[in-house]
Amino acid sequence: MFWVLMSVASGCASRPMEPYPDPKIHSATGSVLPYRVDGRVYYPLNDSSGFVQKGTASWYGSDFHGKATSNGEVYNMNALTAAHKTLPFGSVVLVTHQENGKSVTVRINDRGPFVNDRIIDLSYGAASKLGIVETGTAPVTLRVIRGAKSSPPRNAAGASAKRAVYSVQVGVFENLDNARKVSRRLNNGRIYTVTQNHRRVYKVLVGKYSDYEKALEPMDQMRLQGFEKAFIVLSP
Repeated sequence: MFWVLMSVASGCASRPMEPYPDPKIHSATGSVLPYRVDGRVYYPLNDSSGFVQKGTASWYGSDFHGKATSNGEVYNMNALTAAHKTLPFGSVVLVTHQENGKSVTVRINDRGPFVNDRIIDLSYGAASKLGIVETGTAPVTLRVIRGAKSSPPRNAAGASAKRAVYSVQVGVFENLDNARKVSRRLNNGRIYTVTQNHRRVYKVLVGKYSDYEKALEPMDQMRLQGFEKAFIVLSP
């Protein structure tokens, strides 16, 4: 299951994040595809080198220990990791408490927080080193000390994307006849044959949109039509 984290006073509550249904495909590779949470679209950075930010930090702990993070790792509440809305996964960030002067170095492996003005969700271990477990939040300064770059995004056919054109993927089928039935049902559905895990599969895509946000409404319509797992991909 693929989740992002939404903070509360001293922890988080999980919510699904769009459009990634499979972190092994999109998140662990560091893909720069945008995503939507609570109606707002976020655009991950291509490169975090030199990034500096000030704002409020929060933390999350035992409720998420052992569950998947947004990049597909298993969350360890005692490890020095954190969630950020746009920094590429793997970015190493120095977090400094603006009031007590304490600092901790964390690695970004999750997305969030999506509450108010909070800019980073620290693991319990990191929050302990900053001394914010009891207060729940604190004013901090973020400074990337080892930057990371997002991997070049790949389109639905598996090729490196040269330009950002988006489509809605409504399904992946092992049987070509089933893919054709869905394509005909959607009228403008297109079928792309790709190889995944050494086997041939057939992806059904709808539309071509030059802007990610323009693809959101068609995606929502596809879900209302029964394609609940429809999501946005880079178009071939």
